Amino acid sequence: MKPTVEILTDILAEVRPLIGQGKVADYIPALAKVPSNKLGIAVYTNEGEVIKAGDADEPFSIQSISKA
Repeated sequence: MKPTVEILTDILAEVRPLIGQGKVADYIPALAKVPSNKLGIAVYTNEGEVIKAGDADEPFSIQSISKA
């Protein structure tokens, strides 16, 4: 199944109610500056297409999601 904007939008609608259940790492200044209600998703396909929904164009720090 190829991802589509509709599928990504459905995923966002399903997880959006979970916003606020976690805590932003306030000891990382770059993360503390990002509004916690932002939610976006982007998929890069094998064909080189970028499919995105929500706040996917919002810049953010990847410090907490880039660990190996």
